[in-house]
Parts: sequence; C-alpha cells; structure tokens
Amino acid sequence: MLRLPVAVRAIALAALLACEGGASGAAAGDAARRTTPLTERWKFVQDDARTDAAAVAADGTGWTSVVLPHTWNRSDAASTAQTGPDSKPYKRGRGWYRLEFERNTAPANAWLQFDGASIVADVWLNGSYLGRHRGAFTAFRFDVTGKLAAGRNVLLVKVDNSTPLHGDDPTAVAPLGGDFNMAGGLYRGVSLIETPARAHLALGNHGAGGVYADTITLSPARARLRVRADVEDDRTQRTGLTLRAALVDTAGRTVAAARRTVPAAAHARAELTLDVARPHVWQGVDDPYLYRLRVDLVDDAGRLLDRVEQPFGIRQYRFDAQAGLFLNGRPLRLHGVNLHQDWQDKAWAIGPREIDASLALVREMGANAVRLAHYPHAAHAYDEADRLGLVVWSELPFVERSLTPADCKAGAPIPPAFLDNLDEQLREMVRQQYNHPGIAMWSIANEVAMGGTCRGADTVTPVLRRLHALAKQEDPGRPTTLADFNEDYPIVGPMFPVLPTGGITDIWAVNRYHLWYYPGGGAAFGAALDRFHAKYPAQPLGVSEYGAGAALSHQTDNPLGGLVGSMDMHGRTRVVWQPEGYASHVHEQIYAALARRDYLWGTFVWSMFDFGSGTRHEGDIGGTNTKGLVTFDRATRKDPFWFYKANWSSAPVTYITGRRYTERAYRTTDVRVYSNAATVHLLLNGRAIGTRAAADCPQRTCVFAHVTLDEGTNRLEARGMHGGATVVDTVQWTLAPDNARNVYLAAGQIATGLVSASGHRYGSDNFFTGGQGTPLELDSPYGPRFGVRVANVADARDAALWAAVRHGTFGYRIPLPDGRYRVRLGFLEPDREAQPGARRFRVDAGGTTRIADLDIVAAAGAPATAIERAFDVEVTDGSLRLDFVPAAGEAVLSNLAIERL
Repeated sequence: MLRLPVAVRAIALAALLACEGGASGAAAGDAARRTTPLTERWKFVQDDARTDAAAVAADGTGWTSVVLPHTWNRSDAASTAQTGPDSKPYKRGRGWYRLEFERNTAPANAWLQFDGASIVADVWLNGSYLGRHRGAFTAFRFDVTGKLAAGRNVLLVKVDNSTPLHGDDPTAVAPLGGDFNMAGGLYRGVSLIETPARAHLALGNHGAGGVYADTITLSPARARLRVRADVEDDRTQRTGLTLRAALVDTAGRTVAAARRTVPAAAHARAELTLDVARPHVWQGVDDPYLYRLRVDLVDDAGRLLDRVEQPFGIRQYRFDAQAGLFLNGRPLRLHGVNLHQDWQDKAWAIGPREIDASLALVREMGANAVRLAHYPHAAHAYDEADRLGLVVWSELPFVERSLTPADCKAGAPIPPAFLDNLDEQLREMVRQQYNHPGIAMWSIANEVAMGGTCRGADTVTPVLRRLHALAKQEDPGRPTTLADFNEDYPIVGPMFPVLPTGGITDIWAVNRYHLWYYPGGGAAFGAALDRFHAKYPAQPLGVSEYGAGAALSHQTDNPLGGLVGSMDMHGRTRVVWQPEGYASHVHEQIYAALARRDYLWGTFVWSMFDFGSGTRHEGDIGGTNTKGLVTFDRATRKDPFWFYKANWSSAPVTYITGRRYTERAYRTTDVRVYSNAATVHLLLNGRAIGTRAAADCPQRTCVFAHVTLDEGTNRLEARGMHGGATVVDTVQWTLAPDNARNVYLAAGQIATGLVSASGHRYGSDNFFTGGQGTPLELDSPYGPRFGVRVANVADARDAALWAAVRHGTFGYRIPLPDGRYRVRLGFLEPDREAQPGARRFRVDAGGTTRIADLDIVAAAGAPATAIERAFDVEVTDGSLRLDFVPAAGEAVLSNLAIERL
C-alpha cells in the first residue's frame, strides 16, 4: 500500500481544462502526459452505518447515479426551501462513491488525482486500499502504477464530513469551526494522469506540478526569472535527463529559454534562469498580461517524457506600512471582496461556469482583489483571477480554534496530528498555487483568537508562529498575513478573550463590524484602525472584513431608526431585522473611514455573495449568511453593490436605491442615487425634482432630501449625464391613500411594512431628533436593554407595533399638509422592574403641552401593558413638532398615528 496524501496544481494547462470541462485524452501537441477525467457514471449512496468491508464488496446496485462535481448537501443546506428560522441543519456524515472504468493498457506511470474531497477521503482501487487524505480543500494524488488493470477497474471512495467532536476523530482537522457550511462529497473533479515513463516532473510532491517560478529582478529593460523543477525518477538507470524551460508570449514567440541536466537521483531538483528583455508585466486589472511558461523533461534521446505548461505573469509586490501596496513599483490600493465557494442549490458542487460567473460580477462591480475565504478554492478560481487581473488573498483553513470544545473542557493539549495536518494543508496550498501571479500573500488563519484560549492558556499564537515560519520556508518571496477579530475588541468577555495576534505575520489585517456586531460608526471604525496602526507601526495593515446583512424583503424608512436585532414578530417567529437600506448605510459610513486612511494596503468587503451557514437563522432566509452584496443565486445585485460599482468602476452608474421598498409608508422621503455621473437629474412622474452635480454627491451618493410622493403610483427617474451618454434608472413606488393623508409610525423600529389589525401600514421610526430606538427583546452584543417579551404585551393583535421603543429625550418633526389632525400615541413601560414614579415625562405638540407628567406604570397598572393617549392638533406650517421631555428617567414611545380630520 502506498499512501501519498498529495495534491495537484501545476499540471499541463490542457490537462487542467480537460479535467474541469469533461474532455478526455492527451492535450494537443503534448504526447507525454495524458489526463483522463473521471467525472461521469459514478454511483453514490449516503450511508453513515456502512462498513468499509461492506462497501468494498458492494456492486453499487441501488446506489444513485451521479456526475462529479457532487455533494449530498446541494439541496439541504443552501436551497430555496430554507426560507425561515426553522430551517433544518444540513446533513453531515459519510458518503460512498463507486466508479467502474476501462483501461485498454497498463501505463508505465499512472496517478489518480482528486481535486477536492470533503473532509476526509479513503480510496480503494480494485479492492486494494490506496490511502487517506485529510483536508477538504486541497487536491491529492495516489500512485496507481501497477495497480490498474488492463480492462475493468473499480474505484471506491468514502468521503466523511462528520462534525468532529474530539481531537481523535478523523475529521478533526482545520477548520474546527467557522461561520460557513462544510459540504460533503467529491465536490471537485477526479482524473487519471498517465505518462510514458517512470521519470516525470514531480507528481508526488504535495500535488504540485513540480515547477516553481519566481520573478527575481524586474526593471523596464529586463526581468530575471528563476524556475525550479522537481523530478521523480523510478527508473533502474537514472541518467540522461534534461530539463528545458521556455517563456512564450501571447503571439507564440519564445522570449527566453534555458536548459539544464537533471542530477541522477530518485528525487532531484534543478534550477534554471530565464532572462526576459523588455518584459510585459502583469499589472493587475489594468493589464493582466500572461506569458506561457513551459517546462519539458526529455531523455538522452531527446524523447519528451513529461511537460508542464502554465500561464505566468511577471510581477513583483511590495508592502509598505505607511504607503500601502505597490505592484511593479506602482501604488495599488486593493478594493477587494470576500467570497466563499458555494452557490444556492449547488453548495460546493460548482465548476468553471459558476466560478466565471462569480468573478465576472466581482469585476463588474470594479473590485480589483478577492479574498478566497476561508480555504483554498478550486484551481480554476485562481486561473480565472489571474486572467482578470484580480489580486488574490489565499487562505489556510485555520479558523476559530485549534481544539474542539470537548478537548478544551477536558484540558487536553492540541493533538500533534492536528498540527501536522495543518502543516500539510499549508504545504499543499502553497505548492499547488505557487505560480499564480495574482496571489500576493499567504494567509495562515482567520479569527483564531476567538477561541484562542483554553483554561487560560494560549492555544493559538504558538501555532501561528509555527505556520508563519513554515510559510516563509515554503515561499520566502510572499508575505504572510492573517485576519484578526479580537484584538481591541470593544466587548471583552469569556467568549472573546483579548489575545493579540498583531506582529506575528509579515502583514496584518483585521475583521471589524462596527454598526453591525457592536456599536460605533465610521469614526469609531477609523479610530480603531489608527490604534492598530500606532500599535504595530512597522507592520502593513489592511481590513479583511467589514459589512452588514441585507435581506431583500426587509426595508427601512430610516436606517438610524432602531437597532438590527432579534424581536418577536406577531408573538411567534423570531426574526433578525436586516433592512437592505441599513446595509447601505453601514457600507457608506465604513467606506468613508477607509478611504481616508492611505496607510491601508487593502480592504475587503464581507461578502460578495450570500452563502450557506447552518448556524444562522436570520433575515428572510434560514441557513444563510446574508451579508452578500449579491444574493446566493447570483440573480440580484443588492443596493450596496451599486454603491461600490459607482465608486470603483469606470463604467457609467446611475442607480436609485430602495427600489424593493415598493409599498411606501410615508408621503415624504429622501431619494438616494448612487452615481458616478457628472450630473444627476431626478424626476417624479415626469416632474423635475432637482439636479445634483458630482461635487454634491460625496462618495458618489446623491441625496434628494424631502421628496414628496404622489398618492398612488410614483415613477421616479434618475438621469445620469456621463459625458455624451445618459444612463437612466427608474423605480416605481406606490403610496396608498391612507398613507398619503395620514402618518403611522412604529417607534424604535428599523424595519418598515408592519400592517395593523385595522389595516394601517406603519413605517419604521422616522422624522425623529434625539433619543435611541431599541427593541424590547434584543439578542445582540449591544446587550439586553429591557427584556420584556413582546408576547406579553397587552393588545396582542398588534404585538409587532409594541416590539420596540424610542427612549431618552427626543422629538419628532413630521412633514404634513396643513390641516387638522388627531394624534394617537401608544405607550408601555419597557422595564419590567419599573415602579410607579420612576419614569415621568410630558409630551408637547407645537410647543404646547398636551400630555403632562405621564407615569405609564401608574396609568397602566403594570409594566409591559399598553396604553394610548390622543389629542387633536392644527398644522399650519407644513410640519408637526412633537417633543417628549422627561422629568424622571427617560421618556418612551411605542408607536404613533396621526390621522387627518
């Protein structure tokens, strides 16, 4: 038995394309290496109880026919069926794959290649056990020379994605945690690689194709490339081997060549130098020029034994702690996005078509970098990123912790096998991806400080130092980085210990979620970055994650009206409000802070797409993290997508936000337009509303304040003047007669669209000055504020209208046509421990006191009991002023209705 847990990266390009695309046979012009995809006619069964012996003996009868890529999680964890907080957990367990295939001859040299199997794979060929690979994301190979039959062959694979409970479980490898799903199966391709001789470019060296190329020196006149090639030679007579290297431009001309004799050894390395005159550099998205690097292995008769051919970009990166990133000597600020590899209703079983579509959206938005989170992605993702000019952050799947919770509870040390496997996954990642010009850094971890202590002991930073040293040994030319979450975390406790990770890697980045997981807007965000920059002045700093959830069916009238949090809607279903407009507010605020800090080498939005996460039940879809700028199925670009496209792309953009908020609650609203036009004109039902020049639109955001909608249909049209071209965007909103005449407002609530039992549509909190909007039931790092259950509020018919309060010293300035109105105010005491007299306040209307010395507990008889007060007012100047002035404690308001008489 030969156990070789290794993976492929650098095989012939044609072979890669054949494996991804389903073609078979040798590459054109390459008679040395033959790659045969094994993607069709597989049989599959998901069976946690089946034994190895029973599976080896089975003939596949009753198993399901499948085609690779395949995962048994494609329809249970990330599907349109998962649309509520009661979504079921996705299936984790064992799956069995069986393939019968024919070979007419037994090749001189043959390897089975698996591009990815999650999490652990055991492989048998013709009943003989080949070995095991542990790790879900890197490819691996088994040497099957002499094991293939001339005729029928049977390949059997057991794949296990079971949740690891203890350190000795087979699947207890990185990642041990993470806010993403671990789909199970043969979710990438499988192929058979054959060469005509037992001497070949290394197929057994951690999956790399045996060729590693670097740009050693670079100037406009000349570039020097170092090409290292590994050769494996199992021949009896190890003599007469020569390596030939050539760099070929896009016109097919050889611009540099070299050759070297290979030392006679079972495992040999030779180094060649290529000098390139007037090099055409790979300059990111501005000019992603790619040569072709070809390395041949020939014998003493000149016969071609093996060939590796790859795209290659000549480039050099430099990171500076004060000035950021330089690519080939030119400053380059990375405007990046994070993305996972899954897709709605496909999970991880995606191919080039899905990868290309995802990266095309990245480029459409104007991003110039991608963080492929939180693990190595498919080889095609790196190839396509190179072709598009995207700078790539490549990441090791070391996420959240180095011990299972059970092992930490038992006081067990980090298992040596876990550390050895972590080393192996790092070697596989680096060696398989080494030659990609887009990869600027190796990330060794994500948020590991979150679970970085066990019984007070540091279980993370020694591991990080070990990984940093190994990464520098594998690739001295690229910097290491990591994504930190805990350092200077604003809420410190047992769950989030302060465990500094800055200073360990060459460069550094932080995940910060101001305005989402903890309070503080753009100013607080910027101040945190400045503290990090001052604390580690010699270490270049980036931002690896920031963002906010955005549910398409959740909308808001004012993103400052309340807090995103959990509340009981209708007394039954727990919902985390994630208004699309609030996400836009977060991105606008945070991006403003980022844009002002030139020392940052790059920033990465979390995330480009919604993705599967079985631990999340929030927003308007279960089992999904909704922070994507684009929906899980890639069908809908959310409003923040257009904010970045307007700021990052040279393509003309004019886009009206809030388009999915079609049934409007208020007659008066602000209209926001994301545009990079010289001027933007806004029209409503054909009437000119106003014009904004680019200078009036900071961060390409044009605001038309206090637009008065018409009763009925409102067609808003934005015309962006982009030089000689005009871009027109339209939305259609409806204002019902009831809302055109009256105002219904849910105080303290950020989400709009509540409809009372009497049929009135309530808007979210708006038109306020001062105070704070807070849900009664709040489940977020802001901490509990009140703790009253909405289900216990009197008048259960409209429980949702009592789900939050505005509290403090506050007022409202509500635009209204002149006339006479009745004002109805809803109050309850949100503090369940409150006593009479603890909270007293008055309500003024137009400067006149209408409710004096209101004590809600005394009036209602108990906390959490709804009461209502009403009075009539005359509006004469186009707005109604309401003021809530405390005498003891804070003033509070649950809802209000203003109806014309």
